[in-house]
Amino acid sequence: MTERGSPLTTLFRRYHRWVPVVALLLAGLSVLIGQYGHRQVTSEPEHPISFVVEDGLPYGITQESVEAAAQGRALSREPFTMMVVERELEWDEYQNGQLPDGVDVMLSVGHDPQDEDIVLPDARRVSVAHLAQLDDWMPHHQAASTIREVFINNRTMGHGPSAVVGAGQTAAMVAFDGSGIRSPVFWGAMAAIPLLTAVLLTLLWIAGLAAERRRRRRFARARLQLARTVLELDTLEVEFLIAESQLQAAPSDRGAEAGRASSRLKQQWEAVRAESLSLARQEQVLHRELIDPDAPVRTPRDGTLEPVGLERFEERVEALRRRADALMHAASVQVGFADSGTVLGQLALPLVQAVEEILRHRELLDEQACDRLEGQRTRLLALVQEGVEGLGAEPGPERVAAQADLLRRWRAAEKRIGGTLRRLGDSLQRRIDNTDQLHQAVEQRMRTRLRAVTAGASDTQAELRASLGLGRPGDRSAEYCAERMLELLQRAAAQQTTDEDPSNRRSLSKVWNRWFTLRHAGAVGAGIILLPILVGLIAGWAASAQGQHTTVFGRTLTGDQPLAELRVFGDPGQIPDYAFPPTLEDHPSNQETVTLDYVRERMERAAERDDVALLPDRLELTVVLLPIEDYIDYRQDLERENGIMIDYWDLLDAYQQIRQEVAAEYPEVINSVTGEIQLGQAILPVWLLDDGGYAVGLPLTGEISAGLDSRLGEYYFLATEPVVRNVDDESPSIPLGSLLAYDLTELGRTMEYNHQEAAAVSPEALFWAVAVAGWTGSQTVLLVLVAAVQAIGQWTGARSARRQLAAVRDRLNGLAMGLDLSRIDMVAVLGGERGSLGDAAEADQRLYEAALVTAWREAQLLESLPRRQQRGPEWAARVAHVDRLVQTLSEREADVAQRALELVRS
Repeated sequence: MTERGSPLTTLFRRYHRWVPVVALLLAGLSVLIGQYGHRQVTSEPEHPISFVVEDGLPYGITQESVEAAAQGRALSREPFTMMVVERELEWDEYQNGQLPDGVDVMLSVGHDPQDEDIVLPDARRVSVAHLAQLDDWMPHHQAASTIREVFINNRTMGHGPSAVVGAGQTAAMVAFDGSGIRSPVFWGAMAAIPLLTAVLLTLLWIAGLAAERRRRRRFARARLQLARTVLELDTLEVEFLIAESQLQAAPSDRGAEAGRASSRLKQQWEAVRAESLSLARQEQVLHRELIDPDAPVRTPRDGTLEPVGLERFEERVEALRRRADALMHAASVQVGFADSGTVLGQLALPLVQAVEEILRHRELLDEQACDRLEGQRTRLLALVQEGVEGLGAEPGPERVAAQADLLRRWRAAEKRIGGTLRRLGDSLQRRIDNTDQLHQAVEQRMRTRLRAVTAGASDTQAELRASLGLGRPGDRSAEYCAERMLELLQRAAAQQTTDEDPSNRRSLSKVWNRWFTLRHAGAVGAGIILLPILVGLIAGWAASAQGQHTTVFGRTLTGDQPLAELRVFGDPGQIPDYAFPPTLEDHPSNQETVTLDYVRERMERAAERDDVALLPDRLELTVVLLPIEDYIDYRQDLERENGIMIDYWDLLDAYQQIRQEVAAEYPEVINSVTGEIQLGQAILPVWLLDDGGYAVGLPLTGEISAGLDSRLGEYYFLATEPVVRNVDDESPSIPLGSLLAYDLTELGRTMEYNHQEAAAVSPEALFWAVAVAGWTGSQTVLLVLVAAVQAIGQWTGARSARRQLAAVRDRLNGLAMGLDLSRIDMVAVLGGERGSLGDAAEADQRLYEAALVTAWREAQLLESLPRRQQRGPEWAARVAHVDRLVQTLSEREADVAQRALELVRS
């Protein structure tokens, strides 16, 4: 598809001015989404939860105590009312959500006397009205189980009214969380999508602007070339008319040939004139498309215009220039104008260079064939010199006849050279195993040589040969046979190297690299397109795999608060000494470890060494020393060594007694209204046994367990199944202070995981948000990487090309300084005698100097370009062409110098 037909190019040209505006709007939209998402994520509940509490409930649960515990803490994003009862809920209440008027949630704080198992929460003792009325029973069961479980966890920590408040807070999170989405992943992805799209559009816009500037520069160069060609048409027409009149006045014995030449020139002139008019109209169309949309366009009489693209326009302009140059050069040669010798040199230079390179491999070829080829090359060069020496003759019929005879002999000379090279090539090809893609390689060598001898400019060889009746350079031409011979010589040398060294795998490596490049180019392109899509899908799947919850376990703990205070309730003298002393040399007594400094130091040591942290909030600890016989009955655990078992319900009664006793001595620890532990306070019971052992119970805090998957107070067996320490079993005893420090670090962990909320977002919405964000992000990163790689590649390529150009300049300086010696070697020594050998030597030297001047001017032009233009593949290719030409000239000069030296020595 041409550039004109590309819908993306057309769209960019029409709306490219709006791309920055759209990008800014998208960036602003990203900011707005980010601000809104931040408010959603950081929003706090603001509606107080209403509680209706029946009379006569256990655990100190009354209307007044619950309201006091809920003050400032029981908040929800949606207002609702929770009714608290002790009885078991009826079928319609639990199953169908038929609750009393004004009640949204009903919680039973009682338990089934026939089912003492509290491991699994009894979901039938909770009813959430609007969830129970759904067709799907699963959401209601999950919410009821979570609410009941949180109540049991708080009850296990000794809470009564606060256990109801914790259940209400959890109900607010799982059932009355509002319609807003508070997932930071979701809002981060939603904010990233327009921002990344804006960045992607900006990058594409910059790339589009660069491409548009390149198109305009290409169009400007093509227009300039077309303008120069059109301006030269008048001069070209004069030369054509003179050549036509001279050809028509040719002698009678040359009339037929001159007529054919005149006909060819006339056809070419008419084609050049018609093409110039057509390109002028197409130039107007492209000017309107690329530069000025309002520019007028002159249409032909039939009112139609051929669709045009920039690439096709450039090709046609270049073809027109070649036709015009070929017409001018053909007229000069056929009539004998002053520059006909230069044109003949241009025709002969590629073939002469190729034959010269072939003759450097005499050891691989037949000696007689090489002598014959060298003589044929000499005769061709003599014809070039003959054309140069005839410049003094007056133009006229005799001159036309002489030029026609010269062209006839030229064709014969090329034919003889081609025949010799074809026979040499056929004999050499039979000795080479691999001749795959030989034709393509030969044609590429022909194009490369023509670009080199013209220093990168497009040649007019094909058109010029056709105008002179020499035939285009096909697979039977002398140029093709010469390049085929060089290609076969190169392959023969590579095959010989491989045969001599079986371990040499260069050819295999080249074949592999070529196969890999061709075979997998499409796969690489598909990967560039599919990779961002794959990244987006994986990111979306990973995000949606988390489900609707933001609860995360295994995260890094951040608590940094040391224990604020430690007080002891009870007689510290009751703390038994070690049954078996610890391994530490200077260990304090067991009683001395129950101090604030000792516990702090052990907690800090654990935080430095293990994956734990200090406390997340300020906490004051009251260590309660409790002779176990005075509070509860217990029994030995037959399945665990040194384990005891406490009845759960007896433990709850003991907690109430403990709070009352602590309140009498430390009133600041207990809330006088609710009868529970104040926030920021903690009670840690230590059960003292008669045999000197002790067991640390579950910490009781003013913190309320609430939220999804809360671990605070969850493991009830830590309270009912403690492990007795300091038993005389000949193992070192653990200091009581170390046990307290360990329990406090675990308390800090569970406090950090408390109050985790649900993210009210469906997995599908989260998947697509993250997937699209991942796709746009990876596509942007990939585009930036590609641009960076291209920039680095251009920078390194430009540096390499500049170094190459500097080396070319040095070699040119050397060749220019040795030009006088080159003339002596080539003409005075090798061409010292007259005749064809001397003429060939003079022509060869003339071609060498002309090519040297061409290379010098091209190198000077490349060095004079601004630095911003000294990059890109086009500039590097021009440097490579000059380098190849100079290398060929250097090899020719070294060969001539060696032959001259050998002749002088002989």
